[in-house]
Amino acid sequence: MVGTSAGAVLIGAAGSGRRAAFDEALEGLQQAPPVIHLAGSKYAARMRHGVLSFMLAQVEEGMLGTRHELVHALAELLGSEGRRTVVTLGSPDLIDADSAAVLAQLAAMNKICLVVACERLGQLPADILALHRSGRLALVAIPKMDVKQTRLYLEKELGGPVSMFATAALWHLTQSNRDLLHQLVRELVANEKLVRQGGYWVFVPGALNVGPAMRAHVSRALTGLEPRQRELLGLLACGGPVDMDRLYRAGMADSIGVLRTRDLIQVGEKPKGEVRIKIPLVAHLLRDRVQEDQQENVESMLSQLHADSQAATVVTEVNAMLELGNFEASVAVIEEFAAHGGYAAESWVRDPLRQMSILKAEVEALILLGRNGRAGSTISRASEAISTAVAGVTDDTRLLEARQMVRIMRARMALVDGRPAAVEELLHTEPAPQVALPESNRDSKPVVEDSSSAGGPSTTLWASEALHLRAMAVQAEAWAVSTQPEAALRVVNHIRSDIEGLRNTGVLDQVMSATDCSDIETSMLRVELLAGRWRECAHTARRLAEGEYENPRAIALGETVLGILASLSGGSDMALGSLWPTFHQLSAITESGQQTVVEAAVAFCLADQERGSEALELLSRTQTVLERTSPMNFFTWASEVMASMTVAILDTPESAASRLDVMAGRALRGGSRVLEMNSLAMALRMGRADAAPRLVAMDTQGQGPVSDCFVKLARSVLTSDTGMLAQALEELIGYGQTIYAVEYNNSLLAMLGHKERRRIGAAVARANHTEESESGGEGELAHRDREEPVWMRELTKREAQIARRVIVGMSNAAIARLSGVSVRTVEGHLYQVYSKLQVRNRQELADLDGADRIVVPTQ
Repeated sequence: MVGTSAGAVLIGAAGSGRRAAFDEALEGLQQAPPVIHLAGSKYAARMRHGVLSFMLAQVEEGMLGTRHELVHALAELLGSEGRRTVVTLGSPDLIDADSAAVLAQLAAMNKICLVVACERLGQLPADILALHRSGRLALVAIPKMDVKQTRLYLEKELGGPVSMFATAALWHLTQSNRDLLHQLVRELVANEKLVRQGGYWVFVPGALNVGPAMRAHVSRALTGLEPRQRELLGLLACGGPVDMDRLYRAGMADSIGVLRTRDLIQVGEKPKGEVRIKIPLVAHLLRDRVQEDQQENVESMLSQLHADSQAATVVTEVNAMLELGNFEASVAVIEEFAAHGGYAAESWVRDPLRQMSILKAEVEALILLGRNGRAGSTISRASEAISTAVAGVTDDTRLLEARQMVRIMRARMALVDGRPAAVEELLHTEPAPQVALPESNRDSKPVVEDSSSAGGPSTTLWASEALHLRAMAVQAEAWAVSTQPEAALRVVNHIRSDIEGLRNTGVLDQVMSATDCSDIETSMLRVELLAGRWRECAHTARRLAEGEYENPRAIALGETVLGILASLSGGSDMALGSLWPTFHQLSAITESGQQTVVEAAVAFCLADQERGSEALELLSRTQTVLERTSPMNFFTWASEVMASMTVAILDTPESAASRLDVMAGRALRGGSRVLEMNSLAMALRMGRADAAPRLVAMDTQGQGPVSDCFVKLARSVLTSDTGMLAQALEELIGYGQTIYAVEYNNSLLAMLGHKERRRIGAAVARANHTEESESGGEGELAHRDREEPVWMRELTKREAQIARRVIVGMSNAAIARLSGVSVRTVEGHLYQVYSKLQVRNRQELADLDGADRIVVPTQ
């Protein structure tokens, strides 16, 4: 930036971190140059050389007679130390033309390095734009922070680790605007909406209750707007997105241009051009402002923009609550809506798609709260009401979409209730009314195209591609949990191919919403978990956790799944790094759907790290699958597996294997062949020999290579064929199922000889190295590719883990975060390491490791 070029233009949205990028670039220089910060303003724009006034005040008046003399004087002033001064310029569209010409000339003469920050090139004055077009001012795009960068930023702001849900919620609310984030975090901490729990910052559900500083931000955003433009923003905040054609009919479309230029709204890519407020936090604050002002005409104006203004208001309010994890409040709002005729047949006729959004939000919230019975009865009542509506109106394609979505929700509810066999019938038996489909959907495909795997072709035609893919995803999940995981995976591949095709042709946003994509991706994630393709599942979970669909709950789910898979793969340190904050966050938002599995995973990781008392305390309050009546799915299976492995560490492997044997029986009674096989395979791993003949006797036809590996494990145990056993373990590692090949309480590894164990260990190391490389891991795995040095034998397992992390250069704070302990605990372990190895500091520990590398050659 400060080399031979004239400077750079930093392009990025307000709050994207343009100043931070500049500061980081400056810190990278060996010798920092002098810096002068300039910024345009309305006042400066009205004055000749206004933005340069404070510099010109330092120049003798006699040297400012002509443009040449002025430039020469400034050149001497700014270059007096023999090196170029860096001049930054913000808000370049608010400076006068003479100032722009002088700055451009100084940069062209290499007297200054000019760094201009703006949102788009159109804001550059003509002389500076010409300098850029000549190639002298480089263009540097500053993208907005992603979820990972936002988490690092928040942890720096708060001085401690932050839960993924808190990060995702704030990232979504502010659209990663650093200025908004900085102020919002301060106010949320003051209002106890961000609280420290167990050493982690978590988000407490409920209204934001922001203070005057954030309200002042909204006032600044509205400055200069006409009353009509402010009114439209308020209506969008209260009623949610509006189609462009409705704005035209209401005579309000003339405000769109100004609001879009001010970056307050965005217009979607759908054919109707959906208009919404760009930053969700602004919508929250505007909604509060409208409610406080009690504008009497809001409801009447909303009725011009929405077919059902009450439904529009409710769905907007509920979605805002769900964004913040406030499930209880969202259910209360919807129940009040329903009590006043919200779900009546005539309401479905007025605006079926928004009614459907409200119903979907209520059912999702009830499931997350563990109230499956109420969720099921809510769907049944809605189904009756929409059937009544359809009987009275037979030519409304929106009603057809809503009715088909109810069918998909009933099928999904059957999965939640543990009835996968009922899914196919629920998806296909209800006859669709004879309605002319939209032109774009007349070639809509049936849910199941592979009749050989489904038992027969389906004749259902779906009203939209989004519904079609949703139905396929639910059907795939039913097959995965019962007896056809390979057929389920084929459907998943088909769905991914369809979505990728829509994305590549640039029409995905017109066909499916981000919510549709997020829901479908989550279903496919569950299919991959059930089918045992954990490596593929980790890729899917990582995409969700990285915020591909900007859904805070999907982001948090992705992080949780990655933590669970890490714990099931022997990576207890990595697992605790993500599961500890998730554990505390789930306690704050009272979500029961994932809480049990996270508690069990944390307990197992603690036990694996020789923190038995903490693990026992947590396990004693964790209700296991065998103690509950909830249906079997991957998460309930995983919670029992990890609870059993914790028991194996704290008690005996035999008692753990017995629990898994009982769970296999329960899976059999629930019709889940996949989870039955998984349970028996884990019991076999823990030494339950009688699980082997049961696995061999099971029919695995059509269940895929993972199930075949389980049978191969069982056969190798029955025949004592260690070659077959090693081959099966390697194949399982390839699918991400490294749990069968890691050391603790593993009777399968005990059967292998030294050479075969080393072969399996190398396969695990390669798999972990690949996984950590893809996830930006810490680089510790180089130590696992060789035999542990002799001095490691003097340390406990926990101390050895700390030592390895110190050797690869991790700080105590980083080790504490990854291990889920305090910095003081890390310091205590490190003191023990130094004492046992008779070294004084980190450098001597690294030297000891280096000496061992030389003395002990790789075999």
